[in-house]
Amino acid sequence: MAKRHNKHVDERAPTRSSRGSRDRSGGAGKPRSRGKSNRRVDSNSPEAKAKPLRERDPLEFKARNRTLLLLLVLGLINAWIFVWRDDGSIDTFATEAAVIGGGSGSHGFADPLDEACAGDSVRIFAGLDDRLRLETKLGEGRTLRLALLELGVVSETIDEVEAAVRGTMDLGMLTGSGAPVRIAGDREGGLQAIEIELSEGHLVQACRSSGGLEVRNIQHPLRIDVAVISLELPDDGSLLDALVEAGQTPELANLIAQTLAQDVDVDVDTRPGDRIQVLVEKRYLGKHFHRYGKLLAIRYGGHAGRLAFYRYAPKQGREGFFDQDGQPMRRELLRTPFAWHPVDSDARNSMAPAIEFVDGRMGAVYRRPLGAPIVALADGVVTAIDRQGEEGLVVEIELADRRKLRYSNLLRSLGELEEGDEVEQGQVIALVGNSGKTPVSRLRLELIAPTGERLDPAALTDRRKSRAGRVGEPIPAAQLDRFVEDTQSWRRAMRKAGE
Repeated sequence: MAKRHNKHVDERAPTRSSRGSRDRSGGAGKPRSRGKSNRRVDSNSPEAKAKPLRERDPLEFKARNRTLLLLLVLGLINAWIFVWRDDGSIDTFATEAAVIGGGSGSHGFADPLDEACAGDSVRIFAGLDDRLRLETKLGEGRTLRLALLELGVVSETIDEVEAAVRGTMDLGMLTGSGAPVRIAGDREGGLQAIEIELSEGHLVQACRSSGGLEVRNIQHPLRIDVAVISLELPDDGSLLDALVEAGQTPELANLIAQTLAQDVDVDVDTRPGDRIQVLVEKRYLGKHFHRYGKLLAIRYGGHAGRLAFYRYAPKQGREGFFDQDGQPMRRELLRTPFAWHPVDSDARNSMAPAIEFVDGRMGAVYRRPLGAPIVALADGVVTAIDRQGEEGLVVEIELADRRKLRYSNLLRSLGELEEGDEVEQGQVIALVGNSGKTPVSRLRLELIAPTGERLDPAALTDRRKSRAGRVGEPIPAAQLDRFVEDTQSWRRAMRKAGE
């Protein structure tokens, strides 16, 4: 709101009207010059009716100009906010502020990087926490090239990887081998590090340096330990800082966030003082810690509620997480549309989504850095992937009940995603961008009914409102006692760690 500027005039300063001009009642002032006699003027004459000219006050003139200038500036700002920015619709509004770094410039998440070799003898991804961390397997008939294309790596970089790895092993042996492939990449499709796990304890790794890709072949005996890790979120609420304080590596943050994503968005819902305990495998090659394995159990207690889940594989059932009563952890929709990525702790208070109306269509708007990874909220089929005017690059996914999820303003889709492709819940499908009519990087997410009506996205944006229902089969009653017995030691260990 513009501030009103009070006109200030020095009352002691003489004005022209006080030094000889006629007053407003028509009375005569003191004559200005000698030798002229006072003459009587007819009150009905034009001369008598004429109003005396008033001299312009410089202070008043400056104050008025400043006010006009301020109003003009405010008008331009309002025009930018309500007309030109974001989707350009006059009826756009947000119920919450959602401001975070990233912007439309060259800086954001997973910037291209020329030097990525950290010097760790086993952990090729050490120091690459700000990269896109993706993983797949060389399934039946799948070559290394196809796997890297699926992970969004560009063709020129794949040529470079193949040339580098070919000097260490026969690429044909990789096809259909089932070997896990893990990468750390940038948002433009470049690659900073890659790891191919040929067998237990046998790795082929490569990292980028100024001279190209440095390749190494590692073979060490594998050892797997199980650790109970207790975390308390610090004053800035950062999960990453809590892990460092506990003497753990940042890679564990992704496992924790991915598991909790069924119920908790660790960047939005958590608060300082919240506590998390996990039971997780730690894999060593020789004496060197390599990476975390399976997360076996997790407990959370804090601002977003209390929950505890345990990994279990029922007989003739699918392995998953279950609560102490044997109910499945999985929900129909994830709590967040993002894979975990490190963010500035100062920006956490601005990461809550906002509700936005554009031309009568309701959606949720998330501000994230350029290049942040976006996931499928549920299993589904891609029904559209193209550029659509002011919405930029759009991906639509149809769910089993024929509702659709619509993601817009994307930087790019990940890999060779096409219409008709099936995607799984939690799969990274695209990156945050500003491809639509918006000056900042952001994601607009819409939930669409089969009729085309935009549904209230409160289930995504507000944890206090109705959440998507649980999906999957519970542990059969006949196996429940065995489940309780098998997980009893895990429960005791985590409770003790949390004391």
